[in-house]
Amino acid sequence: MYVRTGLERIRKRASDLLKMERLLLLFTIVLALVTFGDALYYSILAVFFKEFGIPVENIGFFISLFFLALSIVSIPAGFVSDRVGRKLVITVSLIFLAFVVFGYSVAHTRLQLGILRLLHGASFAFIFPIARAFVMDRTTEENRGIIMGGYIFVLSLSQMAAPTIGGILRDITGSFDILFYIAAALTIGAALFLIVVVRNFGTGFEVRKMKLPTRELIHNRAFMIMLLMFAMLFFGAGILIPVTSIYATQELGMNFSGLGLLFSVYALIYATSQFIAGALSDKYGRKNLLVYPLLLYAVGMLLAGLSVNALMFFLAYTAFVAVGNAPYSTVAYSLIGDEVSTELRGTASGAITTVQNASLVLGPLLGSAIAGAFNLRVPYFITSCVAFSTIIMLFILLPKERGKVGA
Repeated sequence: MYVRTGLERIRKRASDLLKMERLLLLFTIVLALVTFGDALYYSILAVFFKEFGIPVENIGFFISLFFLALSIVSIPAGFVSDRVGRKLVITVSLIFLAFVVFGYSVAHTRLQLGILRLLHGASFAFIFPIARAFVMDRTTEENRGIIMGGYIFVLSLSQMAAPTIGGILRDITGSFDILFYIAAALTIGAALFLIVVVRNFGTGFEVRKMKLPTRELIHNRAFMIMLLMFAMLFFGAGILIPVTSIYATQELGMNFSGLGLLFSVYALIYATSQFIAGALSDKYGRKNLLVYPLLLYAVGMLLAGLSVNALMFFLAYTAFVAVGNAPYSTVAYSLIGDEVSTELRGTASGAITTVQNASLVLGPLLGSAIAGAFNLRVPYFITSCVAFSTIIMLFILLPKERGKVGA
C-alpha cells in the first residue's frame, strides 16, 4: 500500500514536471547550452588566472570583478528588458557574451583581463536574472517547487560532464584556449536557437512596467530573510572561489581530469538534490527544506578543509556539499515566488542577484587574502562557520508555514 501510494505521488510529480510549457522547455535548453560552455572552464578558472601571471593573493580581485559588474547591472537589466522585450535583450546579450568569452583566449595584459571580467559579469546580468523571474511567473504555489527544481535540474545536468571534458582538454592541449573557443561557439548556438526556434516568449515576457522596490517588498519578512540568507551563503561560497581548484591540485594532488570529474559528479548530485528538494518543499514546507540540508553543507565544508587526500576531498564535496547545496536555488526561489506578487518578482529577482553578487565581490577578496596570509585550508573553515550561522538565523527568523506537513 505504501509503495503504491509512493509510486502514485512520484507519477503525479513527474506529470507536473511534464506540464512545463514547451516554451519553458525550449528556453531551458537555450540556457543549458550556455551553462555547459561556462562549466567547461569555470571550475579551473583560478588556475587560468595563475598561469596568466596573477599571484594567488590577487586572483580574488579578478574573480570579484565579474560579480561586481553582475551585481551593479542586474536591476537596470530588468528595466531595459521591460522596455524593449526579453527576447531581444537576452539574444543580444548571448551574442555579446560569446565575444567576451572568446576574448579570454587573446587577452595579453591584466588590464584587458580585468575589462573582460567586467563585461562577462554585465552580460550575465542581462540573461539569468530575467530568466529566473520568467520561471516564477510560469508556475503556481502548488507546483513552483517541483518545476523550479526541474528547471534548475536541467541547467545543473548541462554542467555535469562539462568540467570533466574541460579538464581532459586542458590536460591534452596544455592550454585553456580550446575551452574558450567551445564555450563561445555554444553561446552563439544558443542565440541562434533562440532566434529560430523560440519565436515568442509569451505573457511571461510581455513588455510591462516594473515597479520600483516598494514598502510592500521591503516589509516582506520572508523575502528580506531570503536576501540575508543569500548574502551570507554567497559570501561564504565566494571565499572558496579563488582557492578550491588550487587547493585540490596543489595541496591534495588532484590532476585536472580528476578535478573535472569531481565537479561533474558534484553537478549530477547537486541537480538531483535540487529536484528532490523542490518536490519535497511543496509538501513538507519551504523552511524545513531550507534549514536541514544546510547542515550537510556546513559539515561538508568542514570535512573538505580537513581533507588529507584527494579521495576525502572528493567524498566531502559529493556526499555532503552537493546534497546540502539544494536550498541555494530551488527552495529559496520557490519561497520568494510564493511570497512576492507577480508585479514585484522582476524587481525581487534583480535585488536577489545584486545581493548575491555583492557578496561574491567580497568573498573572493577575503578568500585570496586568507589563503595568502595563512594557508588554503582556513577558507573552508570560515565558510563552514558562515553556513552554521545561516542555519541558526533561518531557524530563528524564518516564520513557519501553515498547511505543510512538519511545518
